[in-house]
Amino acid sequence: MTAILEINNLSKSFDGVKALDGVSFAIEEKGIVSLIGPNGAGKTTLFNIICGFLNTNDGNVDFMGSKLNGLAAHRIARLGLGRTFQDLRLIRKMTVMENVLLAFQHQYGEGVIGALAGWKSGRQEKQNRRRALELLEFVGLADKANNLGDELSYGQQKLLTIACCLALDARLLLLDEPVAGIAPEMVEKMLGLLLRLREEGKTICLIEHNLEAVKAVSDRIIVLDEGRKIAEGRPEAVMQDAAVLEAYLS
Repeated sequence: MTAILEINNLSKSFDGVKALDGVSFAIEEKGIVSLIGPNGAGKTTLFNIICGFLNTNDGNVDFMGSKLNGLAAHRIARLGLGRTFQDLRLIRKMTVMENVLLAFQHQYGEGVIGALAGWKSGRQEKQNRRRALELLEFVGLADKANNLGDELSYGQQKLLTIACCLALDARLLLLDEPVAGIAPEMVEKMLGLLLRLREEGKTICLIEHNLEAVKAVSDRIIVLDEGRKIAEGRPEAVMQDAAVLEAYLS
């Protein structure tokens, strides 16, 4: 399998405190990798570096053959990397459809020349609306297309953030706690969606504290503790690793 993302000896410090210390791993295409570890392990810092929200002190991030170090977040997104957040970052006073439409890239109306070519802009908007409805159907929100974002449940809002990532045509999805804080029936729906995305050829890396959910969908698990990678492998092996058990029980 081909590695879509490679993390090489990544380190990051804040005021002398190491949040990441020489972390290395690769994520192969068309699979689900879970990043787990106790609070403060460095998981969110790692996501923020990959996405361009933080600079690394040392090490490299390579995505599909492109070095991401120093690239702005919007340029990284355009390479095909989508990210969700714990705070969701939806525009809640816009409709569900409008939130998805905002995520499409290279829209004619975004530039002066494109805005003047109204016929192109109008045709593209129709195409984007059709595609947005397809994505909402895929995540189970087609019947909510005209609802405002803040009229959705928390779990539905998380589904909407994934639809927005798909509108980016992202090859790699970084999902930050997709099942945290949602109802049990929505957890099953979310896990089913992740498995369908894998079947569709998407690559997923997720941060998650729900270990049962992690075991249900992951092809591989990477464990961080105090900024270091302490384990990596198949779920059944990682969950029995002595260092992992100590990190979670200590």
